[in-house]
Amino acid sequence: MADKDKQPELTPWQKQHAEFQKKKQEEAAKLAREEKRKKQPVKVESVIEKYEAIPNQPVDEEKTPFLKRFKFWTAPKEKGELSEVLGKIWPFILAATLIFLGSIYVISPLSKIASFTANGNVHETTEQVAEATGIKTNDHVWQVIKRSSEISAKIEQKFPRVKSAKMSWVFPNDFRVKIVEYGEGVYLKTGNNYQLVLSNGVILTQEQVDAQKLAGLPILDGFNAKEVKTFVTAYETLKPELKAQITTVTKVPTKVTPDFIALEMKDGHQVRVPLSQMAEKLPYYTSVASHLTEPSVVDMEAGVYAKSKAAYQQDLDDEKEKEQKAKEAAAANKSGDQSATNGSETTSSAETGNNDSTQAAGSE
Repeated sequence: MADKDKQPELTPWQKQHAEFQKKKQEEAAKLAREEKRKKQPVKVESVIEKYEAIPNQPVDEEKTPFLKRFKFWTAPKEKGELSEVLGKIWPFILAATLIFLGSIYVISPLSKIASFTANGNVHETTEQVAEATGIKTNDHVWQVIKRSSEISAKIEQKFPRVKSAKMSWVFPNDFRVKIVEYGEGVYLKTGNNYQLVLSNGVILTQEQVDAQKLAGLPILDGFNAKEVKTFVTAYETLKPELKAQITTVTKVPTKVTPDFIALEMKDGHQVRVPLSQMAEKLPYYTSVASHLTEPSVVDMEAGVYAKSKAAYQQDLDDEKEKEQKAKEAAAANKSGDQSATNGSETTSSAETGNNDSTQAAGSE
């Protein structure tokens, strides 16, 4: 009997299969319960029933510290949360750090000017430039930065040679100014004195140049300030090889062209051109000069033509002689007219006298 009640021992495969079947039945039962629950109607509680069900009794709320109310103040539990918190608060940390460092810098000696240097200045020393700026060693860095444009303008106004002056700040408290100067344009001869004219047409009236130390620049003889400005403006538009050819410039006005000028060239030729048309016409000289075989005058008053210097001078002498004869003829005519006028006046006076005498005799 005991042998009949005793169940045969299951093999490992059978045990595994039995466990699988049991697990499968449990999952099927679970799914059935979930399906049944889904099919049941959900009771919706109205707002009135909800509030009527809550007793009107004061509820003790848990007081949370102010800083812990912000999400970023709570301690993260995982690395992902830590990264998320840092990603949200890093702008606040950076701003606070910058404000702190800025405050330290402002109250420290580093915020006072330590040095000032000038670069590009050839004719003015750094000390002269620094004096023109008005900057002092105890001035605050921020004050100088704020007035940088004004300071640059002061340097440009103080020194005529300075074309531009650009201020720059080198952290923590050093300042530099980059200076660009005008080039040297021409010389102006007034009597026996020479003055330098810059490439912008400004005459350095305070600087006298020794006649023995003139550089290879054109010399303008007897020009006024306005004429100098006009010449330099046109001169700076010319090519360097053409500018290098000009030695001296004089005024040779005519009746037709009051601003006619003569330019002596290093190659032995002379160019005559209206000052007002110099920038337009003078560039043609290079082409004309290449065809000249003897020292010549290139006249650009009306069109462009060239003659040998001797022939051109003969034309000028003939023209001058003709003008002189015309003046003499005009003077002679004027003198003859005056004599005739005087003679007629004398005759009239004599006749008047005779008439008076006749009248007097008749009355007697």
